[in-house]
Amino acid sequence: MAGLTATGWLAVGTGLAFGLALVMLATFFATRNERWDRIAEWAFVAFAVMAVPTILATGTLLADAAQAGQVATAIGLVSVVVIGFGELASTLHVLDFRRIAPLITIAFLGFLAWIGIVSVLAITTGALPSGLGWLGVLAIVLGVGIVLWVTRTPGVLRGERDPDRGPMMAFFVPMIGIVAWLAWLGLSL
Repeated sequence: MAGLTATGWLAVGTGLAFGLALVMLATFFATRNERWDRIAEWAFVAFAVMAVPTILATGTLLADAAQAGQVATAIGLVSVVVIGFGELASTLHVLDFRRIAPLITIAFLGFLAWIGIVSVLAITTGALPSGLGWLGVLAIVLGVGIVLWVTRTPGVLRGERDPDRGPMMAFFVPMIGIVAWLAWLGLSL
């Protein structure tokens, strides 16, 4: 990875922060120890900060894709800013997570939409490796399916109830794909 650009390193860091947040979130759900949730929240904040330049660099790379690239960039930026500020507000106890959980959930779906659009553009334009595109599409399809499964449980979407353990564990499979996708993106920038 000696040839990685600064933006490439940020994309890899984005993936690592996202992965750390997922591991800490899983640990929190398994142990119910609030310490792990706080670490997860800070990792999500770090993820969001590093994701901004990653999304902008990806948008520049996809500039030839015209409006689709611009739409993807806008969706990605708005999504990670909402995730970052929402997690920061929750971590600093400015807002109760249950109040902002629906907004963060929608923003997370927006982030997945960014990955999906970038992945389709990678496949169709060749601006990024097509394998990266197919990994993203697979991770998104699985991820959205599992999110829909998780949010069918009453109260989960509003943060009033924790998701059931089975769907949450299944959710980490496509999320590992997202971590790998972000690392691969970093190698491609």
